[in-house]
Amino acid sequence: MIAPGVEAETLLRSTLDALSAHIAVLDEVGTIIAVNQAWRTFAHASGYADENHGVGMNYLAVCETAAPLSKEAARTAQALREIMAGVRAEFRMEYPCRSPEGPRWFQVRVTRPDQAPTRRIVIAHEDITEVKRTQQELARLSGRLMHLQDEERRAIARELHDTTAQNLLAITLNTSRLRGQLDHVEEPVHRILEETFDLAEQSLQEVRTLSYLLHPPLLDDVGLVAALSWLARGFSERSGVQVDISIDDGAAPSSQPVATALFRVAQEALSNVHRHSGSKRARLALYQTDDNVRLDIVDAGIGLKAPAHANGEETRLIGIGISGMRLRLEQLGGQLEIKSGPSGTRVSASLPIQSISPDDCPPNERPRLHTNGL
Repeated sequence: MIAPGVEAETLLRSTLDALSAHIAVLDEVGTIIAVNQAWRTFAHASGYADENHGVGMNYLAVCETAAPLSKEAARTAQALREIMAGVRAEFRMEYPCRSPEGPRWFQVRVTRPDQAPTRRIVIAHEDITEVKRTQQELARLSGRLMHLQDEERRAIARELHDTTAQNLLAITLNTSRLRGQLDHVEEPVHRILEETFDLAEQSLQEVRTLSYLLHPPLLDDVGLVAALSWLARGFSERSGVQVDISIDDGAAPSSQPVATALFRVAQEALSNVHRHSGSKRARLALYQTDDNVRLDIVDAGIGLKAPAHANGEETRLIGIGISGMRLRLEQLGGQLEIKSGPSGTRVSASLPIQSISPDDCPPNERPRLHTNGL
């Protein structure tokens, strides 16, 4: 409801001009019929504006022209067509954009107001550069933290293997020598020696296992393939879960961060099989598909108790380790997928053989969805 004496069009224009988002209003065929002050200011600052600031141009046609060079433009064009046809109500997407101040990020939102007397579509571009920079800095710090954790694991594993394990080995050897020299002692003393020897051997085995789980030397010495094979065999022996192994030697990455990331995913996923799945059988596969190296861990258990996309439940059921691995893979240009159902759970990690940075793309292949594309 509008107060008496207030013109609806004047109120609408003043409201749009007061918004910080860059807004354009389209007609039913995608032609820009109005833009707000933020749109005009950005267009002028970017040097792409004519005297009409894009009014009269067809936004859908601009996106379709850019679609062969930009997947973001193609997605927006498709969404616009669906919104015009009434198939969907809105569309959201984040995308990078060039500006005189340097690289920036925007979120585009496309909506069609239901209450409008005529069919109109509203395009809103909101600057989220600071949010993205904060996210990138957080990701960088998280990656640094995981790297430091890996280094600390490596140092602790080396200390356990080189010092603690050697001391326990000396204890077992000394206990064994004592047994040989005290054959005629009374039974209680002999039993104490036997128990001491057994405890020392058990502790030695546990320390060696812990050392290898923290950071297996095989990962550094002979690579991911041997480390995964050792992990699967050791897990089967400790848990009683049979693990079938299928490893393509040609898929083994040469990059140490990639190898470490994939090993940690396998380690956490197998641990999940033991904790939550209830499956007595699992499969571990490492192979290459197109330009990616892929690791799959599949079990035949009862599945997770909540959908894998429910972040809180996923963290609770699978463990914080998987969430950390998801971030680690994303930083390396890969992704982690978790699919779960009554017939079992599949954890899949994929990483590109060669990662391509967005800064390596030719300028004419950058997305042009904003006013600088008009």
